[in-house]
Amino acid sequence: MRRTLLTLALLLAAGLAALWAAGALDAVTHWAAEGQRRFQNSLARALRALHGGEPGALATLWGVAFAYGFLHSVGPGHGKFLLGAYGAGTQVPLGRMMGIGLAASLAQAATAIALVYGGVALFALSRAQIEAVSDAWMAPLSLIAIAALGLWLVWRGARALLRMQQGAPALALAGAGAAGPPGGHGEVSAQEHGHHHHHHHHHADDAPCADCGHRHLPDAGQVARIGSLREAALVIGAIALRPCTGALFLLILTWRMGLEWQGITAALAMGLGTASVTVAVGALSVMARDGALVWSGRIGRIAGLVPLAELLAGALVATVALMLLASGGTPG
Repeated sequence: MRRTLLTLALLLAAGLAALWAAGALDAVTHWAAEGQRRFQNSLARALRALHGGEPGALATLWGVAFAYGFLHSVGPGHGKFLLGAYGAGTQVPLGRMMGIGLAASLAQAATAIALVYGGVALFALSRAQIEAVSDAWMAPLSLIAIAALGLWLVWRGARALLRMQQGAPALALAGAGAAGPPGGHGEVSAQEHGHHHHHHHHHADDAPCADCGHRHLPDAGQVARIGSLREAALVIGAIALRPCTGALFLLILTWRMGLEWQGITAALAMGLGTASVTVAVGALSVMARDGALVWSGRIGRIAGLVPLAELLAGALVATVALMLLASGGTPG
């Protein structure tokens, strides 16, 4: 059953990529943009109803904000592109990838809240000035961060490939030594083997200290957890640098109407709407990656498939981000 799901995910991801490359998803993008314009009017009506004290108006505002966030995320966005490439090109687990998608969307909402209330309270900025700060400074910073992450994936994938190439001859030599003639240099006496094993065990870097009983260095699992958390934070931060324009619009209106906390909760609902797509993109990328690994194992596992996928994904992310930066585009 799992293999079938992974295969379907791989086929779906490949089909969507082919449609995107052929420009066949432009109709979906147009539909999402039109939907966002309609929902801006719905947001304004829901806010008037809430300001007038109509019953159920707050729940209506949350629902409209969630729908707006969903439509905003369905359209083209390079935050989703980063999540998809990151999930496909690395060994991040499915649950963590979904958590990164959720956290990135909510962090975008939090950035919008901080920008609006920081700009209004500290600098008395207008809506146009706040949006200008977002477009002129935060969007390029987000693209720079995304490009940097892409280059880092390239470097890590290339380093892993190099290590694999360097390790293959060493493994071959070790195998030849182990299979050497009796009494030759490839044979190690039991006494020597025991001596080396004891020496290694006594001086293992991650072993508890003989004097105090504590570990002075983290073990491999702890290092991996630290690295994965740092990596997730970098991905989330790169996406969160660019707040949603719809959230900025909503927060400025609610601040002017004296509906501060209602606007903040609606912005978070908008972030959850965005997350409904970003989480799906992250999950699909991971399942498609695992499906590709399953099928590569069926036809004979391709050496270096995982680090090569990471290198290619990083190169694609960095190229798209740098092209957008050069052209003045913005990530979504």
